[in-house]
Amino acid sequence: MTKTVKALHFDIIKPIVKTKRGLSGGLEDLGNFKEGFCFKVISTAEESWIMCLDDANTKAQWIDTISKMKGASV
Repeated sequence: MTKTVKALHFDIIKPIVKTKRGLSGGLEDLGNFKEGFCFKVISTAEESWIMCLDDANTKAQWIDTISKMKGASV
């Protein structure tokens, strides 16, 4: 059984900008740690969501999907 504690809605994620140095704005790659492969999503209310995945490929897929859904500009 799962229990939803809180939901993150895409419409409140800050705009995402892709730069030569990586992502900025509403999405940041935090790196890889023993806890997992992590990234941060930032809302317009300055609320941060840190998400860590089990592998780099899954993290890359999440980042790519969120970027595309938010229409990340280059």
